[in-house]
Amino acid sequence: MKYIALDIGNVLCYANMTNFVRDLSDTFNVSIGDASRYLRGFQQIHDLGLTTMERELRSRFNCHSEVTIERLCKLWNDAVHPCVSMLSMLDELNAQHDVQIALLSNIGVEHAAMMDSKLHPIYDYAIPHFSCFVGARKPTMLYYQSFLMQYPEFKGCLYVDDLQENLDASKQFGFDPYLFSLEDADVDDKIREIREIVLDSDESED
Repeated sequence: MKYIALDIGNVLCYANMTNFVRDLSDTFNVSIGDASRYLRGFQQIHDLGLTTMERELRSRFNCHSEVTIERLCKLWNDAVHPCVSMLSMLDELNAQHDVQIALLSNIGVEHAAMMDSKLHPIYDYAIPHFSCFVGARKPTMLYYQSFLMQYPEFKGCLYVDDLQENLDASKQFGFDPYLFSLEDADVDDKIREIREIVLDSDESED
């Protein structure tokens, strides 16, 4: 069997938060910079499963309007949408070439709950390893260690991520890193290259 591990944001799903940040700025009369800083700071604790967007909107902006909270949460959730060509390629690798897929992602509980629909059909058989359930984020050692302790067969596999720091950390654990982002100009070429690398990889030893 062959193996591949992939990040989700900007690898399997587009995650453009521009509209959310702009709406957040307009709604609470804060600068775009402050809205962006809020989102970055929120993301770190959200990825660890320690908070939710609804909770942070209430506490950070003293927001009590259910309509406003619902609108902002929907805009935030809708910013994440799948790349059909990536999912189709992975589904073909699994169905026709018996490739096992793992999802290594910094992600919070709300977005984790959406992945079964966002990543259809691969989520039905892929192995999720999400920071909100692990209690650790990439690129920490604990994140990768906990994954390989559960799934040692993935050691040495191709690992696709859009952040170089995550790839650099993964090398310490034997992953074969590949830098890829859905924002790259040559996305289609890279998707084909990812497929070829997986199919050309050596079979894992028993």
